[in-house]
Amino acid sequence: MPRRLLALESATDWLSIALAEDDDVVLLRAAEQARQHSAVLLPLVRAALAELGWSVSQLDALAVSAGPGSFTSLRIGLASAKGLAFGRDWQGVGVSTLEAMAQGVLEDVGEDEEVVALLDARRGEWYAGGWRVTGGERVSGLVEGLYDPVTMAADLAGPVTLCCPDRAGWHEAFEAAGIEVRARVEGEAARPRADRVARLGIEALARGEGQPVEALAARYLRRAEAEAQRLGGPVEQGEIARVGPSEG
Repeated sequence: MPRRLLALESATDWLSIALAEDDDVVLLRAAEQARQHSAVLLPLVRAALAELGWSVSQLDALAVSAGPGSFTSLRIGLASAKGLAFGRDWQGVGVSTLEAMAQGVLEDVGEDEEVVALLDARRGEWYAGGWRVTGGERVSGLVEGLYDPVTMAADLAGPVTLCCPDRAGWHEAFEAAGIEVRARVEGEAARPRADRVARLGIEALARGEGQPVEALAARYLRRAEAEAQRLGGPVEQGEIARVGPSEG
C-alpha cells in the first residue's frame, strides 16, 4: 500500500491538489484564480510539498482526476502527472471527476439515496454519473455518460440529489424532462476537489487497480469538436455515449 500520495484535480475551471499519507489526506490546496492551470499547477505542488517538508522523491503514488471535463484542463493535469512521475516507480490511478464530485455529497445523504453529478457538456448535454451508498458501500447508479435531460430522465430509477457547479441554465430543462429532484448541491460546494480524488485513489490502489502513471488516459466521454472536424466524423450524441471504466 503506498505510503504517500499526490492527488491532482484539474478537470474543470478550478484547480486543487492534495497530499495523503497512508489512508489520511493531510493537506488540500486550491488555486485562487480559475483557468490558470498551466501556470499554477506545478508551483502549487511544490509549495504544498515544502509546507509538509516532503520532497517529490518521497511520494509513492499519484491519483489524477481523469475526466470528464474540459479537454485542455484534463490534458494539463495528465501531462503534469506524467512529468512529475517520469523516471519514478509510482503507482497511478485515474479517478472519475464525476465520482469525486458525488463523493462529497454522499457523506451527507441517506442510505440508498442516489447522487447524480453533472458537468455541462454544452449543446444541451451533460456529463453525468450516479452513485449511492448501500450497506455501507458506494455503488454505481446512473451509468457515467453523456446525456441530454430526456435520456437521463429515462435512465434514472427515482428521485435524486443533483450535484452541479453551474448555478443556472439547467433547472428548467431537467424539470421539463421529468427528472425528480430531491435536493440540489450547486456552486463551490459541488466542485470536484483533490482531497476526494485522493480518497478515491487510495481506495482504487487498495483494490489493486494501480498502473504506471504514463499509462493513465483521459475519460473525455465526447471528442473535442476540433478533433471531430479534423477526422471528418461527428461529435457523439448523448443517447449513444455510454462508457465503462477507462482503458489504458
